[in-house]
Amino acid sequence: MRETYVHDLQTFQNMLSEQSILVIEQLYQAMDAFNKIDSQIVNKLKEEDSYVNQLTNAIEREAYRLIALQQPVAEDLRLIFSVMNVSLDLERIGDHAVLIAKNILRSAEEGTEKIEPLAEIINGMAAITQEMLTKTMDAFNERDTDRARAIAAEDEKVDAKLKELYHETSRIMEKDRDNIHFGINYIAIGNSLERIGDYITNICERIIYLESAIIVDLNR
Repeated sequence: MRETYVHDLQTFQNMLSEQSILVIEQLYQAMDAFNKIDSQIVNKLKEEDSYVNQLTNAIEREAYRLIALQQPVAEDLRLIFSVMNVSLDLERIGDHAVLIAKNILRSAEEGTEKIEPLAEIINGMAAITQEMLTKTMDAFNERDTDRARAIAAEDEKVDAKLKELYHETSRIMEKDRDNIHFGINYIAIGNSLERIGDYITNICERIIYLESAIIVDLNR
């Protein structure tokens, strides 16, 4: 009976690992679509998002099954709730990757040329969040709380980049009012990347909770 329970817990965690790999790839695909203005990548990303959502639902169902049948306590119970909550945050990250894609698709349909200064800031934000997400899931697997705190602190860089994007977008739109609609699209993409940074920070908080049973607030 115990061996079956241990196996079920490992399978449960493997579902989260599969989901995290998919969501990390979604974020990379979204930025690839952004740089190439490629509607085919956008459509592929939207299709893959449905599977990410299915995994979230499957993880939630399995969490309830494990709680009902195995009645886990202490550390195992924290693990189950942590996996379920991290899965929800990953789903939201995937949703924002799709939102980024939709903004790109809208720009492509309108024949919009990239505004290079804004694209550079967006790519800078994306590079930070992509690295944060990959490192965070590694930290989750290793239960590394020190690393989780360090990764969460990186979110300040994402916030700073968003402020830079707002400032530069305002300057460009004031200079040429024809860029207003396009500037709004860039701000929407930047907002999605900033929200992704927040969800990654949530996962970092969950890593600390998983190891210490202490709820912390790493959002500053």
